[in-house]
Amino acid sequence: MLVTNAHQKTLDITMDQVDITGWFDRVVVSHDLDSPKEQQAFWHRLQALHPFDPNRTLLIDDTESVLDSAYHYGITHLLTLLQPDSSHQKRVDTRFPGIHHFDEIM
Repeated sequence: MLVTNAHQKTLDITMDQVDITGWFDRVVVSHDLDSPKEQQAFWHRLQALHPFDPNRTLLIDDTESVLDSAYHYGITHLLTLLQPDSSHQKRVDTRFPGIHHFDEIM
C-alpha cells in the first residue's frame, strides 16, 4: 500500500511521469482521510478502511515526524530514506535506520 500526503492532483502529475502504482495493491491519499500521516487520526482511519497488522508493517518515509507518528501508532518496522532528493546530500544524522535505495530491502 502506498500512503501519501500528496494531494491527488500532485500525485497524478507525478504518476504521469513515473507510474509506480502497479507495485501497490492500493494508493491512499491522506487528504481523503482528512488527516496527514503525522497525526494519529490518519493511522486509525487507515486501519479502519484497510486493516493491517502494525507488527508486520514496514513503513518507509523521508519525514521523521511521519515515522514518529507511525511509531506511536505501533508500527514496528520503520525506515527512512537517506537521500530522498538527489539534489541534496545524503542524510547521516537520522533517528531511524535508513536506506539509500529501495533495492536494499528487496
